Amino acid sequence: MSRRILCGILGIVLVLAGTAFAAEYMNLQDSINTALQNNPSIKAQDQEVMGKDMEQRSSFGEMLPEVTLNYGYARLNEAPFLTVSGMGKILLGTKENYEFTIEATQPLFTGGALYNSYRISKNNYYAADLGRQTVIRELKQRVIEAYYGVIKARQVYEVAQSGVSSIKAHLDVANAFYNQGMIPKNDLLEAQVRYAESEQNLIIADNAIKLAESGLNLLLGRSLAEPVTIDTEIPMATLVESLDNSTETALQMRQEIKTIMLQIDNANKAIKISRAGYLPSIAATYTYERIGEDPDVEDDSWSVGVGMSWNIFEGGSNYYDVSSAKTVSSKLGYLLKSLQDQISLEVKNAFLSAQESRARTTVAEKAIDQAKENLRIQKDRYNLQVATTTNVLDAQALLDQAMKNYITARSDYAKAIASLHSAMGTL
Repeated sequence: MSRRILCGILGIVLVLAGTAFAAEYMNLQDSINTALQNNPSIKAQDQEVMGKDMEQRSSFGEMLPEVTLNYGYARLNEAPFLTVSGMGKILLGTKENYEFTIEATQPLFTGGALYNSYRISKNNYYAADLGRQTVIRELKQRVIEAYYGVIKARQVYEVAQSGVSSIKAHLDVANAFYNQGMIPKNDLLEAQVRYAESEQNLIIADNAIKLAESGLNLLLGRSLAEPVTIDTEIPMATLVESLDNSTETALQMRQEIKTIMLQIDNANKAIKISRAGYLPSIAATYTYERIGEDPDVEDDSWSVGVGMSWNIFEGGSNYYDVSSAKTVSSKLGYLLKSLQDQISLEVKNAFLSAQESRARTTVAEKAIDQAKENLRIQKDRYNLQVATTTNVLDAQALLDQAMKNYITARSDYAKAIASLHSAMGTL
């Protein structure tokens, strides 16, 4: 009975373990979501956006009234007085002195300097968010490439494993033929060397899997040694966008273009801020004051006023400030044109790479069938002793290479599609 119970417990544990292992499976979107949650670069960008938001709020606060509260107390050893001949002492104050003052200042007109400063800080906030989107887009592309890189490495390993098995089978046949005196020893030695070479290739392929898995885990913010359970096939997405449409989308959607356009807008606002130096500044003030020996009963007073400050001449510095701001705006305009050309080239490269990889996939798929037929023929000819070991092993190498070319083409196509969407700003 106890043995049955033990077996039952063991079975439950295995089921639970299998369930836990299955729960670790991640498709591509799961991997991207995990990377976005754990990657420190995204968290750093979140702090950058938050900091720019605080700067925006601070800049807005500069347009609101500034209120200053002052409270003071002073005790003198005796009340101040003035001695007048024939009149004696005339008190000029009290020993106990309290002072309470509230002063409020509201800017009324600054030539647009405060408002444009606020708009610049708001643009900086938008630019920080666009920078965050850029980091997210680049991280997504890296995760996609790493994800498909793992699948590619595992499929290449399967090809290497299949090659080892095939060459081992041929080696067994060669051994039998040699023992029967049907082939010379150098044919057998060639098969043994190629078998050893295939085992080395299998070791290299296995190491490539480990490196690919570690790279993916690094992007996901996980332990480098954590097992990776993902898809087994690389999809063949449809390339529907034309090059012109893709380029047009990129010029509208890319975060870098939006950022530099915000910078140009900031530069134009900086020109307005510089021109504000030609204009007066007007502010309203309100002051309430209470002074005396008793802070609760003594005299109080208030005043309201409007003041103007106008800097008439500063040696031409305002003019040069405006000219300097204009050069910044012009420079950014040229940089925008250069960036647009660069992005157009990125889109074209990705688009052409996707087309090339798709065409290579079609060709490689046909080559696999041809290589398989060639290997079958060479094995049959070898069994009839009208072909050599070299013919068989070369045919096996051609098949392995055709399968690797097909796997690489599919991987390159999937990565090119991701690069295209990244270049378009839609990833």
